[in-house]
Amino acid sequence: MQGKNISILRDLTVCQSVSEALTKQGLTFEYRILNLEIKEANRFISRMLKSSLGTPVLFLRKLRVIEGIPKSIESTYMVYEKVKGVEKEDLEHCSFYELIREKFGYVTQKSEEEILVVTPSPKEQELLQTKDQECLMIRGTSYVEEGIPFEYFEIVAISDFYKFRSVSKQ
Repeated sequence: MQGKNISILRDLTVCQSVSEALTKQGLTFEYRILNLEIKEANRFISRMLKSSLGTPVLFLRKLRVIEGIPKSIESTYMVYEKVKGVEKEDLEHCSFYELIREKFGYVTQKSEEEILVVTPSPKEQELLQTKDQECLMIRGTSYVEEGIPFEYFEIVAISDFYKFRSVSKQ
């Protein structure tokens, strides 16, 4: 069940939150928190965040629902010390990145990401209400200061949710 064709432009030359783009389009949206925990960084996450193995990290996985339709599953890892206490906030009814900016003063300056076409897991298919359909995976690292990773993220989205734009210069 995909319903209406809802999409947002993800301009690869600008750091803009998805919530901001949706608000500008006048779309209603909500988040459903699937996982929220503080855990120890494994080898992969510690490498992506340039932190020590076992460093406490905030792990947040949420389902983004737009106009009543599930569109993406977003997972993020952040060094917990940088966002300590954020897990006590109401994360289902606000923009997570707006909250991070207001509460801790962090603003994404740069994001490095890759875009893949993937077959979603059975659980992801169930959450996104899709079957036998490939999805987009966007994964990468965000920075609030040059060279210091702030967040590692993975997004699995219905394939028509994002439209991409980039500008090449010579």
